Amino acid sequence: MGIVFRQSAKNSIVVLLGAILGAIIIWISTKYLTKPEYGFTRNLTNYAVTFSQILILGLNSTLIVYIHRFDNDDRKRKALLSLCLILPVIVACIFSLCYFLLHSWILHHFQPEDLPFTQRYFAWLPLYTLLFMYMVILEQYLGSQYKVAISAFMREVVVRVANIILILLYGFGYIVFDVLVIGSVLIYILPVLIFLLLSLRTKGFGFSFGLKDFSKTEYKEMIHFSWYHFLLTISILLMGYMDALALPFYDHKGFSSLALYSVAVFFISFLQLPLKAMLPASFTVLAKAFTDNDMEKAKDIFTRSSINILIPTVGISVLLCCNLTNAIAVIKNGYSEIIPVFAILFIGNIVNIATGMNDQVLSIANYYKFNFYLSLILIGVLYILIRILVPRYGIYGAAWSTTTILMLFNILKYFFVLKKLDMQPFSKGTALVAIAAVIALICGYFFPHFFNQSRHVYVRTFIDVVIRSTIIITIYMLMLLWLKPSPDLEEYISSIKKNKRLF
Repeated sequence: MGIVFRQSAKNSIVVLLGAILGAIIIWISTKYLTKPEYGFTRNLTNYAVTFSQILILGLNSTLIVYIHRFDNDDRKRKALLSLCLILPVIVACIFSLCYFLLHSWILHHFQPEDLPFTQRYFAWLPLYTLLFMYMVILEQYLGSQYKVAISAFMREVVVRVANIILILLYGFGYIVFDVLVIGSVLIYILPVLIFLLLSLRTKGFGFSFGLKDFSKTEYKEMIHFSWYHFLLTISILLMGYMDALALPFYDHKGFSSLALYSVAVFFISFLQLPLKAMLPASFTVLAKAFTDNDMEKAKDIFTRSSINILIPTVGISVLLCCNLTNAIAVIKNGYSEIIPVFAILFIGNIVNIATGMNDQVLSIANYYKFNFYLSLILIGVLYILIRILVPRYGIYGAAWSTTTILMLFNILKYFFVLKKLDMQPFSKGTALVAIAAVIALICGYFFPHFFNQSRHVYVRTFIDVVIRSTIIITIYMLMLLWLKPSPDLEEYISSIKKNKRLF
């Protein structure tokens, strides 16, 4: 697990850079766009991402798995690529036809004050969706060819920098809102073209219309594989996006509420950074233990991975809780409501992370059907909660709906894994991390504000953040060194002292 910790530390830096650019986008969006404008842009992107993942029909998963099975059969390989690249166009055309035929019915669901936005840019959603579809498929193909660096760079850096430039141009009056919206859609042509050019340079990439090259058995296998991943994608997407997707329909403030909710969700996304950074390496080691049928090792990895992910997550949680008022001071423009929304969403997300790698264990141990069926049931419950709570309580109703389902989902998975596999994410180290966090939280929260933010708000807020965060990190790290909740953290720190370097 020591090497896992070191590899995860490297990944954390990459993930953090993407998060910083995302934070800049949030800041300038709230500064230069009105709440309805910002809410509309988030709504358009949310639906484009959601529809693209659904309409891709699981072909991205099929491509990345079956492309290797046909390594030695050039005709089948090219036929598979043709299917995966042509079918999305056909599906997108069918979707677009239905979308435009239902024009009046779709517009009927939006709030009256939001209709001008939806009507004006109604036709851009299908193209936006298609570009996302191709970006996903081509990125998956490049990943299968071990060319992940350029795709990650385009997605995390180039596209976000382009978005920042567009927002700044709009903020300083060089472009109008039409150009901002349309430009935000068309910039995705760039990564799609670059991914396609890179794909054309890989060995074996090409097109073939010899669809008879596949046997009936192969077609049956691929259709079954795609269908399962299609359904799984729907369940995962709706579990994570339904609150934001439904909010403009059922909250009377429409896009203005979505703008507030999106900022709160962004801050919550920081809690996912350690999970994203540490999960790939931990998952690989855990999968190998299951493959070797070494359950004792698997249980140990599961528990240690859970505590290793929890340590930085809790640290980020404390930093966020103590600096939210600073964030609001910088954002201004009536975004103070995000604090209680953040607090509600925080409960569900910390339960999700604290209960460990349950999804991965269920997948490795072939209990994925339980995960799938449970998610389908809870999606129905989530919709009912949103339908009841959002019209009454707005963004707070959406937050409580999501948090309730997230807690229920993870608690049920926790007991299922415990019963079937006797695997436990919690240990003595969990309590020790909680103790360290509480001490750091008290010190950071009650540390006085020495700087008046009414003047030079950015400079003074920055100074306060630096001082407060330094105190929190110092106390949290000292507590961890004293309490020693994770042997892997001890090993990593010893390695730094010995080698005089982070990795």
